[in-house]
Amino acid sequence: MPDAFFLQSRPADATMTVTKAAQVLGVHPNTVRAWSDAGRLRYYRMNPRGDRRYRMTDLQHFLAVSVATSPLEAPLDLEPSRRRRAGRGPRRGQPGAVARGPGQIRTAAVVDTPDRQPIVRLLEDLDGLTGTALRDALADPDAPLQAGARIIRDAAAASLVSVWRLDGEALSPVAVAGGSRDRFVDLPRSFGILGAALSGAPEVLDPRPGAYLSVAFQHGREVACAIPGDREPWGVLLLAIQRDDPLGEIDRELIGAAARALGNLGVAIGAAAEVTRQMHRSEALRRVAADIGSRLDLEQILAGVVDHALVLLGGDRAAVFLFESDGSRRTVAARGLSATYQAAVHGLPEEDNHTLASHAVAARRPLFAVHYRDDPRAGTMRAAIIQEGFDTAGIAPLLDGDQPGALGVLSVYHDRPHPWTEDELETVQALANQAAVAIKAARTYQQLATWAAQLQSIQQLGARLSRLSTVAEIGTAIATELRQLIDYHNVRVYRLYGDDLIPVAMQGQVGEYVDETPDQLRVKFGQGITGWVAEHRLAQLLDDADSDPRTNTIAGTDPHLDESMLIAPMLFEDEVLGVLVLSKLGLRQFQPDDLRLLVIYASFAAQAMANADATERVREQSAALEQKVRSQRELLRLTESILTTYEVSALIETTADRLLDLIACDNLVIEVVDPSTRLLAPRTARGRDRDQLMSTWDPGETGLATWVIEHNVPQLIDEEFDDRRVNTHGTGPVHGALVCVPLRSRTGATGVITAERLGEGRRFTDDEFELVQLFAAQVSIGLQNAEAHQAVEQRARTDVLTGLLNHGTFVERMNRLIGAHEPFSLVMLDLDRFKGVNDGFGHLAGDRLLRQVADAIVRASRETDAVFRYGGDEFAVLLPGTTAREVGAVAERIRGSIAATVGPGSGWRGRARALEASAGTASFPDDGATPEEVLLAADRACFVAKRSGGGRLASAAEGLAIAGELTLQTPTPIDPAPEVVTASVA
Repeated sequence: MPDAFFLQSRPADATMTVTKAAQVLGVHPNTVRAWSDAGRLRYYRMNPRGDRRYRMTDLQHFLAVSVATSPLEAPLDLEPSRRRRAGRGPRRGQPGAVARGPGQIRTAAVVDTPDRQPIVRLLEDLDGLTGTALRDALADPDAPLQAGARIIRDAAAASLVSVWRLDGEALSPVAVAGGSRDRFVDLPRSFGILGAALSGAPEVLDPRPGAYLSVAFQHGREVACAIPGDREPWGVLLLAIQRDDPLGEIDRELIGAAARALGNLGVAIGAAAEVTRQMHRSEALRRVAADIGSRLDLEQILAGVVDHALVLLGGDRAAVFLFESDGSRRTVAARGLSATYQAAVHGLPEEDNHTLASHAVAARRPLFAVHYRDDPRAGTMRAAIIQEGFDTAGIAPLLDGDQPGALGVLSVYHDRPHPWTEDELETVQALANQAAVAIKAARTYQQLATWAAQLQSIQQLGARLSRLSTVAEIGTAIATELRQLIDYHNVRVYRLYGDDLIPVAMQGQVGEYVDETPDQLRVKFGQGITGWVAEHRLAQLLDDADSDPRTNTIAGTDPHLDESMLIAPMLFEDEVLGVLVLSKLGLRQFQPDDLRLLVIYASFAAQAMANADATERVREQSAALEQKVRSQRELLRLTESILTTYEVSALIETTADRLLDLIACDNLVIEVVDPSTRLLAPRTARGRDRDQLMSTWDPGETGLATWVIEHNVPQLIDEEFDDRRVNTHGTGPVHGALVCVPLRSRTGATGVITAERLGEGRRFTDDEFELVQLFAAQVSIGLQNAEAHQAVEQRARTDVLTGLLNHGTFVERMNRLIGAHEPFSLVMLDLDRFKGVNDGFGHLAGDRLLRQVADAIVRASRETDAVFRYGGDEFAVLLPGTTAREVGAVAERIRGSIAATVGPGSGWRGRARALEASAGTASFPDDGATPEEVLLAADRACFVAKRSGGGRLASAAEGLAIAGELTLQTPTPIDPAPEVVTASVA
């Protein structure tokens, strides 16, 4: 018997593969090929490779002929091969015969005779269940089977019906009608009559009473029939019938047909379950990505990955092990694994490359092992695996991009044998990729946090030394505090810079010292008494400075002045940082104790100066580190922008703003090559010359930017005045520095970022040059992502063949209009007798005509209208703001445009010399308050137009006449374009 649900759900002119045709006819694909080669079954060649396609109408005709010429066979016996040798019934491969197998009746179809009416009604009821199985199975996978069991019980007048699903080597009761399901338990595959039905015995087994059900439940005669599946029996249908006589042919036929219908239900339920699993898995992976993106704590992130892995992959245990820099392994998150097993993993030597984990890392993809304890890849872990007690292990490496090795592994374990599917391997790889990204992000965050902590320490140190943060402040403090120790008339604090001793602080108490200037006091290293002390690192007490040959008289002062002096070097770690000089009018004014005090204080002064130098270095390092931290932070923020937006303008504007925050420049411009003109076009500009920079480059115009795009090499120019590549735009050369960095794609440079500093000597540092390149790399990724996203979004919203908006976009647009309560009208169009074009000229010609029709509809529509390909040869036009009185004229104009497509001079001939379209119109809110009501009103109107002969327009009001006859239908499926089809249409 053919697959009834498949027959009902496929349109009459649809084509299908050999496999699908075999499912419809209920035979093996090789049988279909044999009938085709013998000329009994019509088929079509779709490409030079010889692939065959079959039309539903041809299959239905073949079935009708087979039924008419092949009467029902006699009751089945236990030796079908002997009956075939005796000539009873058609042989395999002949029309009217179906390949023998579990649950299959050997007739090709059920003849609707009075004695077979129960079979027909049973199939109708079960086919109805198949049609809704996908929907019902989402709520309760066994509900359709339970309903089917009740239908079969009533049709077969059975006291009890049970449906058993084959799961490996076990049979599980999934539906019971006429008894309690709780009283049934799982059974071995070979058990009793159930096992006999699965082992290739005749289709319907009817042994003596009392084999299983009658003994346990006192229900009477048992009847078992295998339920067919895709590659092996899906299960067994078991009935208990209160009768002693053997089953008749009609009974057997009914039970066999019921078993095949249950097989259809099982396939539908399996498909629904798979779709549901895929949807749940996709949603879970999306949640994993969102969960990981919202956290920074590594242990929390990986614990979430482990939890998701257990749910998505149905595992019993899972863990994430990270590889440390010293070669050891560390458990970061684990569920269900003992401490002993984890310790065994931690104790693996670094050079051990025989475990499943090491193989997965080497292969850079997930691997699994069923019966892991017996797998050679268990290696030294075998004892721990046996003790832990799991059977199957699946391990995915956590890869660090293209870097060799791995960050760690994600391991999922199943206690029972579990061969992993390709889908599960892809899922665990996706989880591992998310985990690897999380590890890298967390480590990056930790590094940034360390830098921030270091910066904070440096800032705190600067705050503690704020009073002595500069050499001048230290000098002033020294000069002030020394008076509390030593009485003097003049103090000078010198710092040694190279060969120069430069006074950084000085105070004079009497007239002879008040008018001194730094230029007067400045001396060379080794010159004068100050230079001598610095050179020899020896403190000096001069009772009569004027009589000491080492002293020099300061220009403009009295050369024979009585003066006493104390001079001490400021030494720090055996290095001279400067000199302290105290002077006082008169001879022998200082004591040796004063010198000792000055030497001691000079050491504190040297420490302060060293601290000042260190503070200055810290300031410089702090500024550099702060700049790097800010740069990293802005890069992270830019990366976040790339991940959260596909709007090119917003990405470019954000990049320009953040670059200006990090790099001081007078002009900044980001330019992108226009794909249509191949000219550089500015997307944003900042700075003094913004207006001039926002002008598009002229054809043939050259400059540094065009050079960078041509060579795809970043450029750092210290003096643009001397670089001939710089385009001055008619203003003449200027002094300044330039950075010009390409925006790269997979095929080369697609734009540039240019930063400029005006003025001589204002150069960009290497760090700033590198930072612009990093920003350019991020922007390049963002531009590529945006381009890919736009292309995918465009493909998702349009029909591949016609270029029109597709059915999904149509539903979205109509929902949006109704949700906003905006009035609109809808025109539904259905081409009349379009099938003749496909039959007469082939699908390529039909596709060509569909494209021309689509162009004709667009030309006849208004700019505000939206045109959609609704189905195979069905189109829809949404007319916003159009009333029911106005839509008719637009619809007629569209119909006229369609008719002109194959008119005189169009190049079409034969059956395509005329083309008409039936049209139906409806308006919102007049003809419906919901999308379904409006669509149904237009669909009914179109049906009225088509039923009345086609080639006319009908309104929603006309469609009300058949409101009780027509329900909303799904659009005709759009077959994918064939791989290679050759045809020509004049």
